[in-house]
Amino acid sequence: MTDTSTFSHHEADERVAARHAVSVAEENWRNLCTQYASTFVSAERRSSDIQSALKELLLEIDCNTKPSVRRVGRALDPNYVDGDDDDEEDYDEDDGEGDGDGENNINGPTQPASALLADLAEKHRLRRRTLMQHSSLLELLELPSLMDACVRSSLYEDALSIAGFANTLERKHLMEEAKEEEKQTVVAGVVSEIRRREADLRRMLIHRLRGDVTMPQCLEVVTALRRLNGVELERRNNKSGEHDLEGVHAAMEMRLQVDFLEARDAWLEGGIAKIGSAQAAAASSEKGTTRTSAQAEQILDGIERYRTRCFEIVTQFLAIFRGSFAPSTSSSSNNQDHSSSLLSMWTARRVQTFLTTLNSNLISHVHDTATLRDALDASSFFASSMGRVGADFQSLLSPIFEPLLAKMIIGYWSDGLKGMIETLKACRDAGIAGPLFGTETSSKENSDGNIVDDLELQSSRTPHPPRSLLALPPLARFLNAYLTGLNELRRCLLPGAFPSIRSAHDNLITDAKMALQANERAALTPGLRGEATKLREAAAKMKAEFDRCVEPYMLVSLEVSLGSFDFAIAEAEKARVEAEKKAAALSAEKARIEAEEKAKAQVEAQELAARQKAEADAAIEKMKTEAQGEATDSDTADITAD
Repeated sequence: MTDTSTFSHHEADERVAARHAVSVAEENWRNLCTQYASTFVSAERRSSDIQSALKELLLEIDCNTKPSVRRVGRALDPNYVDGDDDDEEDYDEDDGEGDGDGENNINGPTQPASALLADLAEKHRLRRRTLMQHSSLLELLELPSLMDACVRSSLYEDALSIAGFANTLERKHLMEEAKEEEKQTVVAGVVSEIRRREADLRRMLIHRLRGDVTMPQCLEVVTALRRLNGVELERRNNKSGEHDLEGVHAAMEMRLQVDFLEARDAWLEGGIAKIGSAQAAAASSEKGTTRTSAQAEQILDGIERYRTRCFEIVTQFLAIFRGSFAPSTSSSSNNQDHSSSLLSMWTARRVQTFLTTLNSNLISHVHDTATLRDALDASSFFASSMGRVGADFQSLLSPIFEPLLAKMIIGYWSDGLKGMIETLKACRDAGIAGPLFGTETSSKENSDGNIVDDLELQSSRTPHPPRSLLALPPLARFLNAYLTGLNELRRCLLPGAFPSIRSAHDNLITDAKMALQANERAALTPGLRGEATKLREAAAKMKAEFDRCVEPYMLVSLEVSLGSFDFAIAEAEKARVEAEKKAAALSAEKARIEAEEKAKAQVEAQELAARQKAEADAAIEKMKTEAQGEATDSDTADITAD
C-alpha cells in the first residue's frame, strides 16, 4: 500500500512538473514572438513580395513568348491566311494588349519563317551567353551586400576596392552607353546601392574617430577617408572632366579636417568627468573621503584628463594633416594656412571652454588655498604642454586664480573681525568683563634691564606675535584669524593678488579701529550695567594696544608673507632703534631723577647740619649766659654778705 501511494505521488509530481515545463515553454515562446515580432512581420512581407514578383515575372515571360510562338506557328502553317479574325480574337483574349512595336504586334505583317527562326536563334544565343555569365552576374548583384558586410566587419580596404570597382562599372557601362542612349538598369542599380554603402562607410569611419583611438588607428581611419574622397573625386571626373579637381580636392580635405576635429571633440567632451556628480559623490562615500576632498580630486582629475586628450588631439592633427602638405606650391601653402587656422580656432575654443568650466568649478567647490594651489599647478602644466604646439595660455590663468585667492584670504580676515565685534557686543550686553581680560605673561628684558616685546627682539624674518596680547583675548583671536589668512596666502602666493590684498588689509585696519572706537563709545555710555568700570578700562586698553602693538605687527607680518623681507627688516631695525632710544631716554630720566634725589638729600643734610650747629651754638650761648648769670648772682651774694 505504501509503495503504490509513493508511486502515485511521484507520478503526480512528474505531471505537475511537465505542466509547469509546458507553461514555461509557452511563456518563453510568447516572449520570443513578442521580441522578434518585427522580424516575423518583415519576413512575411518579404515572402509576399517575392511571390508577387515571381507571378509578375512569369506573366511577363508568358506575354513575351506567346506572340513569338504564335507568329512562328502562323509562318510555318501553310493553311494560314492573313486577316484571320479567329486567331486575332483568341490572341486578344489570351494576351491582352501587345507591346506596341512591329516585332511583337500580331496584327502586323507576317514575316517569313526563316527570318523569324533566325531572330529566335539570335535571342536564344544571347540568353545562352547570359546564362553562361550567371556566376559573374550573381557576383555583380551581390556587390552591395558584400560591401555592406565589409563595412560592418571593419574591412575598409575591401570596401574601398568595391567602391573603386563601382567607378569602373559606371565608366565602362553607364558613361559609354549613355552616349548611345541605351539603358543598363541592373548596373545602375548596383552602382547606386554601392554609393549608399559608401555613405555608411563614411559615417562608420567618422564614428570610430569618436572613440579612444591611438595614432596608428587614427592614421588608418583618415587614410580610408582620404581614399573614399579619392573615389568621390574619380566619380566626379568620370561624369565631367571640366571640374576644378584641385579646388574640389582642397574642399574635400578641409571637410575631412572639420569632420576629424568634430569627432575628436565629441570624444573629448565624453571623457571629461562631471564635477560634483552623483557618481563622484558615491565614489567618495565608498572611499570614506569627504565631499570637499572628493570634489577637489574630481577637479584635478578633470584637468589632467582634459590636458591629455587635448594634447593628443592636437598632436594627431598635426601629424596627419600638416605633414601632408608640400610647401613647394602656392595652393599647398594655402591649404597649410587653412589647416593651421582651423587648428588655431579649435584650440582657442577648447581653451576658452576649459577656462570657463574651471572658473565655475573653482568657485563652487574649492574653499582652501591648498586645493587652489594644486589646481593652479595642474592648469599651468596643461598650459605649458599646449605651449609646445603653440597654444600656451598661462597668462589667462591669473584672472581666474588671483581673485579667488584674495577672496579666500579676505574671508578669513572678515571672520576674525566679525568674531571680535560679536564678542565685544556680547560682553557689553551681558555686563561682563571677564572674557575681555586674560593672564598676562612675563615680558623679556634687554641687557639694560628694560622691558620690550618679542617684535623688537625678533632677529629672524618672521616675527612672533606679541605676548602682551594674551592679556586681551578678543584682540588675540582677531590676530590669530589674520595670521591664519596669511598662512593660507603662503600656500598659493600669486603676485597679481598683492594689490587687492594690501587694499583689503588697509580696509581691515580701518574697520577694526572703527569697531574699537564704537565699542569705547558704547562702554562710555551712561547707564551701562554690570562691570561698567572694567568694561570701560578694557575698551580703552584694547584701543591703545591695537594702535601701539597690533597694527604695526600686522603690517610687518603682511609684508613678510608677501615676500617683502627688506621692508620687514627695515621695520624691525626701526623698532630696535626706537627701543634703544626709549631705553636711553628711560636711563637718562632715571639718572636725572637719581641726581635730583641725591642733590635734594645733600641739601637736606646740609640744612640738617646747619640746623644742628645752630642749635648747638644756641645751647652753648645759653649755657654761657646761665654760667654768667650764676657768676653774677654769686658776686651779688658776696657783696650782700659783705
